[in-house]
Amino acid sequence: MTTTTPLAGLLPERKGAPEDWAVQGAEPEAVVEATNTDEVAHTLEAATAAGWAVEPAGAGSWLDSGRPPRRLDLVLSTHSIARAPDHAPDDLTVAVDAGTTLGDLQAILARQGQWLPLDPPGGRRGTIGALVATAAAGPLRHGYGTPRDHVLGVDVVAGDGRRLRFGGRVVKNVAGYDLTRLLVGSRGTLAVITRVNFRLHPLPERDATRVVRAPDGAALLAMIRDVRERQVDLVALELVDPRASTHVLPDGPPAWLLLARAQGNADAVAGTLDVVDALCADHDVGADLDADEGAWARLADFEAGSPLVVRLADRPAALAATVARAGALADDGVMLAAHADGIVRVMFDAAAVSALDADRLSDRLNAARDALSGHRGSVVLGSAPPELATRFDPFGDPGPARRLMQGLKRTFDPAGVLSPGRFIFDAD
Repeated sequence: MTTTTPLAGLLPERKGAPEDWAVQGAEPEAVVEATNTDEVAHTLEAATAAGWAVEPAGAGSWLDSGRPPRRLDLVLSTHSIARAPDHAPDDLTVAVDAGTTLGDLQAILARQGQWLPLDPPGGRRGTIGALVATAAAGPLRHGYGTPRDHVLGVDVVAGDGRRLRFGGRVVKNVAGYDLTRLLVGSRGTLAVITRVNFRLHPLPERDATRVVRAPDGAALLAMIRDVRERQVDLVALELVDPRASTHVLPDGPPAWLLLARAQGNADAVAGTLDVVDALCADHDVGADLDADEGAWARLADFEAGSPLVVRLADRPAALAATVARAGALADDGVMLAAHADGIVRVMFDAAAVSALDADRLSDRLNAARDALSGHRGSVVLGSAPPELATRFDPFGDPGPARRLMQGLKRTFDPAGVLSPGRFIFDAD
């Protein structure tokens, strides 16, 4: 890319430092921080004309997620696209720009007694665009689902600069719904998200978390099974191993933890916690501590800050086996946390990554993927250093869906300028 291109004069005062926006170790030639949709469109039009490879980003938190780029010329950030949200409290909806942070949005919604029940890794610091593009979800997925369950519509800019709108603003509007769900989680490889319409929920009257401790994970896994079978009304149910517990509850001793979160009116929450306490007695484990929202925030921050995160997913009924399989991936320096719906995250600390034997771990990850794929399970790298991401495919083979995905890529991004090689929507 030369300095005489249209890009050179596009945003001269808003250039970031390329070394701060490296994508899996690859530094871009330039960084564009767009402040409106027109600048996004002009940048992508120029990229298509010149053949530049563009990596969309929000605040840059997810640049170590996904495959290493096949090529990279510039990073296009939407972090500065952040007008005031258009909140319709009576309809329980909001339209919000991609650069708005989740924390800022929640603060605005709370003034009207509403919220967006999503808690991705990194919590409130991440942008709405990144949240939707990655479909990132945390423990609240147990009760509220993932971003796909909350997005009503999206405004995007396709790879060639076309401005497109899918879905709508009201809950009953289903036009374009399937394409909206497709764009959620497409990681910027089909189009750049500039604005999102969400459905909202009223803030609960009470939000309480019971912390259950045990010397090993077996009793807590059995308790999770009983919670599922009895359909206890919890919005989050999270298993944490002793190493991770010291980050979630730093004042307590290391222990296996089960965090059971209930929301609703005061009477309903009290009744739910009574059921949890009864199950604790049945399984001879102690529920001697309640936690505030800070415990959940620390878990989200810890996962987002881990330089290597592996996610293993299988059926909820197979959670105990998935936890055991996850624990066998590395010998030391790893921590486990598991959603009750069957997703286990293995989080490596910096020391473990420094001592990483990438070939050995890649072999173990491939063995785990082969074992889980037999019943539609998966192994995905949430974040990873380049030396592992080049040896182990972070996403795996999409199988028969590949041809459909390649067709969608050609439709939305005919020149293939958006994140070439980074995700599964790739025409090559």
